[in-house]
Amino acid sequence: MRKIDGSVEARQVIAPESVVNTNKTQRMKPRRHMAVPKGKQVATATSRIPVSRAVWAELSSLRKPGQTYDHLLGEMIEQEKKKRLFEDMDRIEKRGKFVPMKW
Repeated sequence: MRKIDGSVEARQVIAPESVVNTNKTQRMKPRRHMAVPKGKQVATATSRIPVSRAVWAELSSLRKPGQTYDHLLGEMIEQEKKKRLFEDMDRIEKRGKFVPMKW
């Protein structure tokens, strides 16, 4: 799994079928390959997240043209982390218990 700039882009291509010989019988087994644009690194989707139609519609409306859901969710996660950091900093500041630092 590879990725650059949080973007995920992958297309599955089924290659010509290959013959698998087991116990003197032949059966066809398709090979799957990833078609990747030259110079791009990609990550494949590994999980599904069930959401309601309303949440899906909201997510879709937040997406920029050409933006993947992976990238959108990654941005949302980073925003939430920053929000929590500032909330923690505010809580600590309001508590007012600081330790002087010696330089």
